[in-house]
Amino acid sequence: MSNSNIAYFGYGSLVNLGSLQTPFISAHRVTLKGWNRVWMARPREQDSFASTDGLAFLSVVSAPESKIDGMLITDHASSLPSLDQRESLYTRVNIDQADLHHHDENIVLKDQFLYVADEFPAPDETKILRSYLDVVMQGYLHHFGIEGLKNFFDTTMNFDLDILEDRDNPLYPRATQLTHAENETFNSFRPVK
Repeated sequence: MSNSNIAYFGYGSLVNLGSLQTPFISAHRVTLKGWNRVWMARPREQDSFASTDGLAFLSVVSAPESKIDGMLITDHASSLPSLDQRESLYTRVNIDQADLHHHDENIVLKDQFLYVADEFPAPDETKILRSYLDVVMQGYLHHFGIEGLKNFFDTTMNFDLDILEDRDNPLYPRATQLTHAENETFNSFRPVK
């Protein structure tokens, strides 16, 4: 691969390749050591789509003993401005190659990173948007199977937040279409209260 290529680790909606907005080069299943996913409160002044007050979004926090699954996506460096705009609530953080376990082809690029948000604590009234969660769950189901979907729930903090049911009228701008089987499978996963 060219030195002008980059690789970024998707751990939320970026796991669902149908949600990507740039013509990526390739995508590879990996496990990243040292991080946990967490639902955080979306800051109101930086909302990127309508009606998002009180909604949660996914980020990661440092957790040296933890591991999370995701997709390592290779792309052209020229896509960085578009990626940064999409991930405007996040900062790029470099990934150490030693922290990546590749499930398929071993990809090594000089510029590898993930997006990490500033910490926005999620108050009790914060809700997880169903249409956003569907996108993430569909990505994990497609790439990691039902066990990967279970692992997504097990390795994500703050899943005790309520869910805002918007599947029939999605608020998330990159909402996905679910098959009947996906709909039933996803409905069977309920966060532990």
